[in-house]
Amino acid sequence: MALGLDDDELKSVEQILSRLAQLSSSIQSLKMDMMKSNPLPHPDSLHASAQILQRNLQTVLDCLAENSELFTRIAVHPSTNYPGRAHENVLTQLLRKKLEPDVEELVAQGRETARLATPAGIAGLQAIWDELRAWTQSRIAEYVRDEAGDEYTKEEREMGTDKVRTGLRRDIDDDADDEEEEEEDEDEDDGDGANDGAAATNASNEPPLPPRGPEIETLLWFMARADFDVPRNIEYERKGAVLKRGLEGVNIPPEGTDGGQPGNSAAQPMEL
Repeated sequence: MALGLDDDELKSVEQILSRLAQLSSSIQSLKMDMMKSNPLPHPDSLHASAQILQRNLQTVLDCLAENSELFTRIAVHPSTNYPGRAHENVLTQLLRKKLEPDVEELVAQGRETARLATPAGIAGLQAIWDELRAWTQSRIAEYVRDEAGDEYTKEEREMGTDKVRTGLRRDIDDDADDEEEEEEDEDEDDGDGANDGAAATNASNEPPLPPRGPEIETLLWFMARADFDVPRNIEYERKGAVLKRGLEGVNIPPEGTDGGQPGNSAAQPMEL
């Protein structure tokens, strides 16, 4: 295949071919690492591969920029002795004037990314984010104001609340009314609680509970020391205001009953 190039121009073509071969090899190596690794490769390995790809791309761009005039005027023409039938695929790739569909799509994406990286593109993205933020804030305010307290969504209201399956036997609105009525009844019951408790006590025929005697700790201390004053460092099992200390709950007969003497009051039977 005749190129019609001098030695320097041919060297430049060979240089760009070697740069493209290195870039293709790096991309293929990263692709194989991604396919074979499960899970993904270590982040350090991915970072190193990305740096290698970046360097290879930069060398390709530099070579294209240095020889841009040469590459724009080169036209490939096959010679008469080129084996076109044996190497038809290579010849077709060299002679095609348009990119393949998948390559053209990638080139379009790359150009769009490069356009967005410019100051104008960044300003356009910022305007989109500002508009999105304003719409989100207004939508949240509308939801809090109009929809947060509604038992049904907007779609359910449009469809008809009678068709919504809530899993309840009654409607939600009826349940809300019932809850309000129950709260009112509870308030009335709280106002009449004392009267109802007295009426229930009078209506009951159960005998009153017998008076409770002294604490078990008091009896045990009396059995050991003949004294009802239990020291403060001894804890009672019963807690609270109903705790009886000292002589509380001890029924001691008065003096002079049945010929008893004051000193013999402890010997008298106690009613517990």
